[in-house]
Amino acid sequence: MTGLRQLTGVALVIIGALFLIVAYLVGWTSSNIVLITGLIIIIIGIAVHVKLAKTGEKY
Repeated sequence: MTGLRQLTGVALVIIGALFLIVAYLVGWTSSNIVLITGLIIIIIGIAVHVKLAKTGEKY
C-alpha cells in the first residue's frame, strides 16, 4: 500500500501530461481553461510527490 501511495504524485503528473497531449490532438488549445487545467494537475502532482518523498524519508 505504501508503494501505491508513493506513486500518486507521479500518476497525477502523467495524467496532466496526457490531458495536455489529448487537448492538443483534439484541438482544444484555443481555450486557456483546458491548458491551465492540465498545468494545475501537473503542479499538484509535483507537490504531492515532493511532500510524500519528504515525509517518507528518515533522517
